[in-house]
Amino acid sequence: MTWILRKFWVLGLVTCFFISISSGSGQVDAEISFANQIRPILSDKCFACHGPDKAQRKAKLRLDTREGIRSTGKSGSLSVVPNHPLKSELFKRVASTDPDEVMPPPDADKILTDKEKNLIKLWISQGAKWEEHWAFVKPRKSKLPELNLNHSNSITNPIDLFVVSKLRSQGMTMNPLANKTDLIRRLNFDLLGLPPTLKQVDDFILDTSSDAYEKIVDRILRSENFGEHIARYWLDAARYGDTHGLHLDNYREMWPYRDWVIKAFNSNLPYDRFIQDQLAGDLYENPTVDQMVATGFNRCHVTTGEGGSITEEVFVRNVVERVVATGTVFMGLTLDCSRCHDHKFDPITMKDFYSLSAFFNSLDGSPLDGNRKDHAPVIKVPSRYQNQKISELKLQLNRVENTLRSDWEEVDEQQRLWVASLKNKLSEEPEAPVLSQWSSVGPFAETRPNLTTKNQGPEGRKINLKEKFQLPDGNNRSWKSRPDWKDGQVVSDLTGEFAANFLYRTITVNAPQKLSISLGSDDGIKVYLNQKLLLAKDVARGAAPDQEKLTLELKEGTNELLLKISNYGGDTGFYFKGLSLQPEHPQDILEIALKPSGNYSQKDFQKLREYFRTSVSQFAPLKEQIKLASSIKNQISEIEKLIPVSLVWKEKKKPVDAYILKRGSYENRGEKVSRETPAVLPEFKADYPKNRLGLARWLTDHNHPLTARVAVNRVWQQIFGTGLVKTSEDFGTQGEAPSHPELLDWLAVDFQESGWNVKRLIKMIVTSSTYMQSGEFNSAYHTKDPENRYFHRGPRFRLDAEMIRDQALQISGLLNLKVGGPPVKPPQPDGLWFAVGYSGSNTVRFKADSDPEKTHRRSIYTFHKRTSPPPQMNIFDGPSREACIMRRERTNTPMQALLLMNDPQFVEVAVAFAKQASEQGFAQPRETCQWMFSHALLRSPSKLELDLLEACYQEEKAAFNDDMEKAGSILSVGIFKDMGFDKPLEVAALTMVANLIFNTDEILNKN
Repeated sequence: MTWILRKFWVLGLVTCFFISISSGSGQVDAEISFANQIRPILSDKCFACHGPDKAQRKAKLRLDTREGIRSTGKSGSLSVVPNHPLKSELFKRVASTDPDEVMPPPDADKILTDKEKNLIKLWISQGAKWEEHWAFVKPRKSKLPELNLNHSNSITNPIDLFVVSKLRSQGMTMNPLANKTDLIRRLNFDLLGLPPTLKQVDDFILDTSSDAYEKIVDRILRSENFGEHIARYWLDAARYGDTHGLHLDNYREMWPYRDWVIKAFNSNLPYDRFIQDQLAGDLYENPTVDQMVATGFNRCHVTTGEGGSITEEVFVRNVVERVVATGTVFMGLTLDCSRCHDHKFDPITMKDFYSLSAFFNSLDGSPLDGNRKDHAPVIKVPSRYQNQKISELKLQLNRVENTLRSDWEEVDEQQRLWVASLKNKLSEEPEAPVLSQWSSVGPFAETRPNLTTKNQGPEGRKINLKEKFQLPDGNNRSWKSRPDWKDGQVVSDLTGEFAANFLYRTITVNAPQKLSISLGSDDGIKVYLNQKLLLAKDVARGAAPDQEKLTLELKEGTNELLLKISNYGGDTGFYFKGLSLQPEHPQDILEIALKPSGNYSQKDFQKLREYFRTSVSQFAPLKEQIKLASSIKNQISEIEKLIPVSLVWKEKKKPVDAYILKRGSYENRGEKVSRETPAVLPEFKADYPKNRLGLARWLTDHNHPLTARVAVNRVWQQIFGTGLVKTSEDFGTQGEAPSHPELLDWLAVDFQESGWNVKRLIKMIVTSSTYMQSGEFNSAYHTKDPENRYFHRGPRFRLDAEMIRDQALQISGLLNLKVGGPPVKPPQPDGLWFAVGYSGSNTVRFKADSDPEKTHRRSIYTFHKRTSPPPQMNIFDGPSREACIMRRERTNTPMQALLLMNDPQFVEVAVAFAKQASEQGFAQPRETCQWMFSHALLRSPSKLELDLLEACYQEEKAAFNDDMEKAGSILSVGIFKDMGFDKPLEVAALTMVANLIFNTDEILNKN
């Protein structure tokens, strides 16, 4: 087919298509929105080849910019000619049926539907009006929709105006308001994560005042438990966990950050400050402990201390993770896509990504965590009690030291005379040698023959304690001081098999003399005095006293003693004792005393004074005061050991250089970049500092199009189950467009205008008729709106994992509502951690807490091991927290039912609930079942429901009566393991009734 015939053929097909989709309408089509209707089509079907990624762009055609969409591609034809679809190459190509012409090509598996083609045609016909992607345009408060009086009953605040207007356009209306029981239960779960009590429900039903509901909202927002529940969503996003997440997956102490998040929500910290504290609290002029703890957001990511890790690779991985988390959590952008290449769908370049990384690459700490719980930089976070106790002790210590201070002059004079006397005594008694403390270096690995024939390290040479020794593997060995080694005791903490360790000390005498010594070694030993070999013994043995005896001929002054201990396998150690008269005072004190007083270092002076005051001075009152001061210091030290730490950010004095990494490889540096923000977003103001604090201020600037939108969308998602933007993690062109764009923008701007007031935003949402309407199912509306994206009914979905467990604990009366503190370990299978653990890990074995004060805490405090998340959470779609999660999945699996029926803690709460019911004193089982149902589900049971519960009770009681051992096993769980029951059959049967109630849809879902 010639190109002329092909053009006429394609034009004919397009004309036919144009006629077929236009005929019979007889209507003026509504205006097509490029941002909401056309761009999503192009993003999904076309941007992979004609989008921002220059490397992948085909035919020199770009469809993601105003200039590109109206340019000529490789074919030479204009892509879009406003008002003329048939002259527009874009429309001709998507409408073509010629496999050589149609776009996208057939093998791309991205063929447009007729509806999508029609939208493109209509958009071009209407002038091809261009709009930037909605998420990159500053939100504005549009005029509130106007509704007629027929809808006035559905309106309680501006949210309803937008929702009702959209519903009306779809031919739908809202449900009536929910009944009071459903409403207060829904509200409690949404704001507290817990059900209300039966009394709270009854009080609300009886309160007929116009502000009855608002009073409950205000009461709940003041509750400490509010912050615990709301913080849970943030911890998913912040990827908070109690372990490092890789390799050994050791414990990491960061729970003060979790408690800070709870406190921030409870105190209603403005959201802009909430962001700034977390991204840059350390950069304030005088940061508080809380502001430092908040920077733990930047340290929550997975880390490793694995020996085989490459430091630079881990460093880059850590920085990349911080950038990705910041982009996802605060801006709803998939920045990770631009790590290896320009983003294929959003206008984010690799340079943008690595310019952002420059804000996060200057942590003053090692990228490798050392498998430590307190991987620096950290901050101590004392509790109120610890602060108070330390303050009291320091005040007491200050009083004691003030008492001491006035008497020190007399004691100092005593010390001067004592030192002079000691010097005279040493000069008069030349036989008393002064032995320094030991120093050691090693191990030096060798073969056995080399250990006896070859000199290693410092062997036979003049000793320099500052010398370092290079090993074949590239590592260094340095001399270490060993003040803990005591003469006359076997020392067994040397290391290394088939290796040599060297031990060194000086012996100072005022006149030439001989010193007899006793030695022991494991295994071989060499002895050098002043670089002269005195003893060489090649033997395999364990170290013990008096294995060798030797006489040292000491010269006047300082003598150097060097021992070589050669180990041939197993343990290694040595023994040393001087057989001549030992000095009256410690050797290090004698060494200092022998120095001319003018040569004392500050450290020498302090050590000598401390020794004299505590061990020599005869000034009895002072000795008692010193003893008291020492006791107080020890008490302070013991408290300080118990103070928790939290990982924080500390900036290096000089920022680390940042580079574009080609293909994301740490080894392949490209262009050097400075700290900048993506060009598609508002400019970084000149008065903002070029650091994380400036970045946080840029994020919270009112001109930023994303931060407020992402925040209000996340809150909406928490309450309604789905955000106004369903893809809450992706506001880019590949994400879903908002269901109510005007409402999203109105809420975002209002949120900013309110001073970023989180509680006000939540209150506005939960006091709207949109929220308060019944969750009743309407089959006709469901067909039209299956996901309830138009909010034709109230939110209705399964509770999250934490709410399911916490609800059961509360209903049973076991829930401990203490706020804050270290993580706890409720029961789970003992071997669960071992299956994924390393033997060297401090989390290789799971050991459940036994104290009910811990095991019955809220789920937010459950210890979260990343490589083996708590199964109670994991089975109900709780994330592993290895990466930031903006929305959880909701699945429905048999494992969930099995857990609810068999997990020891769910059985325990069923026993507790049964015990509580049996103690109500009802005469008939039917009455007891009715009480249990009402207490748990907050309503009276129907006759059928009550019949079923009573039948369950009778059936289970009969079964247990035939098998008392089974009844005993059911009741021997958790805190009831060693507890006897007056009526075990009754409690066991009621336990099964409780178990049944805890498994009902009404318990597991929010209606």
